[in-house]
Order: sequence, then structure tokens, then C-alpha cells
Amino acid sequence: MTTLYFVRHGESEANAAHRFSGRSDSPLTERGRRQTLAVAEALRETPFDRVVATPLSRSLDTALAIARERRMPVEMERDLIEIDVGERTGATFDEVRGLPDWKDDGFVAWPGGETLERVLERGLRAVRRLARELPDGTVLVIGHGGVTRILVSHFLGILPRLDRSPATNTNVTMIVTDGDRGRVERLFESAHVAERLP
Repeated sequence: MTTLYFVRHGESEANAAHRFSGRSDSPLTERGRRQTLAVAEALRETPFDRVVATPLSRSLDTALAIARERRMPVEMERDLIEIDVGERTGATFDEVRGLPDWKDDGFVAWPGGETLERVLERGLRAVRRLARELPDGTVLVIGHGGVTRILVSHFLGILPRLDRSPATNTNVTMIVTDGDRGRVERLFESAHVAERLP
């Protein structure tokens, strides 16, 4: 079984503005950079065999902050990039929640965006690849809230419903998997942020 630590990136400019960024490249805020240091400290004693991130700068910069002191390279994992929200890119959370097809506990495929099936397919492809390449290893995955929530919901067996537990920036989720079967052992943990940031 492979242990995957999924860490959401630090706060981005879009997060701070309460906007859906999707695939757009929204950089970390100053608070987001402090959050990356807090999660790096929280994971200091956890050994990782590999560190992977998506190509978006908010993910990559978070990964680099953690990997730098470990003197580990950061590998790209494009299949875990954030959900393409199509025409809703840049919309505020309040604007989107007011739309007729909004669901509180389900996935919405916005015009021009990805479907749940597509996101799950590519997310699981990445998980299976990591499990195959590093059986019995531990991988740090710096990713995005939407994709991680879908993977968590899959391994909890509740899809198409989504787990809606609060998930702050730089939260930590741990999934142990053989690539097909898996169990969620830590879910959106974020005490390290509250403890280390004012």
C-alpha cells in the first residue's frame, strides 16, 4: 500500500477574494506563504519518498517551500491539476451559489468545464501511477481543494455526493491505497495553521 499525503496549496489571491480560480494561475498571498511554512513545520518529522505538485504556481510554490529544506526535487503531476470550472472561472462564491443548478453536496459541471467523471478519471490515474511506481512508499502531493475532495469522496464510497467537511488552505489529508482500494486515515486536518498563524 502507498501512503499519499494530500496537502492543499497555501492561500491564493483568488482564495482571498472568494473567487473560483479553477485552472487560472492565481499566485500565493503573503498569508499563503506563511501557511506553507506552517505546514512544512507540521510535516517536518514525516519522511517522504517523493514530492509532487501540479503545474499551477500556487501548488508548485507550496511544494517548493516544503521540499527545499528536505533537498528533494518537486515532480510535476498534471493529472491532479484543479478542476476546470469553465465559464465560472473568476466568479465569486456568492455569485455561483445563487445560480439555479448549484448543489450543496454535489458536483456541478459548469458550462465549458469538466464533468465529475472526467476529474475522477484523471485523479485516479495519478493515484494508480503513484501507487504502482512507489509501492509501500510515502508521497507528498501538493494539490487543490476540488480534486482532493473528489478523491476523498471516492475512497469514502459516497460519490456522487461530496464530503463537505471544512478544508482550509494547507490542510492535510492522508489516503493509504493500492491504487484501486484505499482508506482515508486523515481528513482535511488544519490545526497546524491555527497553531502557527496569528
